[in-house]
Amino acid sequence: MLNGDRWVPESMRNNLTPVDEEEKDLAAKIATLTPQQYRVLCYLREGWLNKQIGYELGVTEATIKAHITAIFRKLGISNRTQAVIMLSKMSLRDDS
Repeated sequence: MLNGDRWVPESMRNNLTPVDEEEKDLAAKIATLTPQQYRVLCYLREGWLNKQIGYELGVTEATIKAHITAIFRKLGISNRTQAVIMLSKMSLRDDS
């Protein structure tokens, strides 16, 4: 791990499915987000309003709107629904 290798707990390895090109592309896009943008994206996934996210993060609603605009641009999407769908594709899948 110190060399940048990935480590997955043994108990989780069977729950992982091979990553396809679409998931790799999506992961690369998500990796371009700043930590704060990623936090905002996670709150969007939970269905939070801009005002709620701003209160939780200690910033103004205008700042949240700016983050959302940047997130949408970086992910190549235009609305919250698309953001939630994209994030759901990145979840671990249990194919058992």
